[in-house]
Amino acid sequence: MKKRILYQLLTDEFTKFGDKFEKIAHNETTGMYCYKRTTSEGLTYYEVFKAPKAKDENGNIYYHYPSTAQFGFGTALCFRGDERHTADKIAFYMANGFDAGRFRV
Repeated sequence: MKKRILYQLLTDEFTKFGDKFEKIAHNETTGMYCYKRTTSEGLTYYEVFKAPKAKDENGNIYYHYPSTAQFGFGTALCFRGDERHTADKIAFYMANGFDAGRFRV
């Protein structure tokens, strides 16, 4: 029998890996999400991703946080809070998704 993995639904706030995640934005048109991630050490990251789809035990489709293996261009990106042009990069990907290519300064 095939084992089914159920992922945690995307919510406005959740804790994972000991880090706190807060939803900053969601663009329904592009399907992009932005979460602010604060580590237990106080570091801030921003994660921009197109949420992967999964099916629950009843066959209903839902969206979830990407797995570690799904991080990379085209699915999910992580930016340091103090990185140069962080706000511009987040705005670019939230508005255009990954289809527009890479952010250029």
